Amino acid sequence: MLEITNLTKSFRRAGAKAAETPLNGAEMRIERAEIVALTGKSGEGKSTIARLLCGTLRADAGRVTLNGEFLLDGKRYNRDIGRVIGLVPQQPYAALDPRQRLGDAVAEPLLARRLVSSRTEAKTRAAQLFAEVSLGAELLDRLPSQVSGGQAQRAAIARVLGTEPKLLIADEATSMLDPAAQAVIINVLKSLVLTRGISVLLISHDPELVDNTADRVYALSGGKINIE
Repeated sequence: MLEITNLTKSFRRAGAKAAETPLNGAEMRIERAEIVALTGKSGEGKSTIARLLCGTLRADAGRVTLNGEFLLDGKRYNRDIGRVIGLVPQQPYAALDPRQRLGDAVAEPLLARRLVSSRTEAKTRAAQLFAEVSLGAELLDRLPSQVSGGQAQRAAIARVLGTEPKLLIADEATSMLDPAAQAVIINVLKSLVLTRGISVLLISHDPELVDNTADRVYALSGGKINIE
C-alpha cells in the first residue's frame, strides 16, 4: 500500500556548524489493513516522517508511493493522493477548537469537502462516526473541555474518519493518556483495521504498547529504519 524509499531529510538550525540528518535513506512499507509501528528514541525523526507523509514538511530526497501512485518524490508532494492520509494527534485538546462543540468539529470537514449535502446530513454522519469510535451521541454537544482526554482523542479520530482515510498516522496518540484510555484508543484502531481495512502507522516510544498492538515493528536510529 505505502512504500518509502531512500527518504532523506536534513535540518540546519540557527548557529549550528553542521546540518542534522534525522532521516538518511530511510525505507519502510505498510500493507493494507495492518498496523505498523515505528519506534525510536526522542529526536530520532519519528515525527519528521509523519510530517513528510502528511505534506507539512518537504523532503530533501526520496520517494513515497501510496497504492502505486507517487505521494512524495523528492521535494514534490502530491496533495491529491495525500488526502487519504489522516493524522491522529498527540494532544487532542490542542487539535480541537475549545469553542467548538465536538459534533460540529466532526461535521466541519464533511461540509468543507462536500462529502454531505446538508448540515442535517452532516450531523447524522457525525453521530455515526461517534458510534464507530465508541462515543455516545450525548457527547456531540459537549465542548472539548467537558470530556476526558480519551474521549477527546476519540472525537479527533472520528473527525479524521469522516474524510475516508486509507492510512491513519497515530503519532504518539496515546502518550498523554492513562492506561485505561490508551487501551480504548488501541481497540478503536484495531477495530478500524478490521471493519474499514484502514492501515495504521503507530509512532510510539512505548515498547509494551508496540509489541501488543503492531503486526510489524520498525526502529528508527541514525537516520535508518530497521525491522525488529
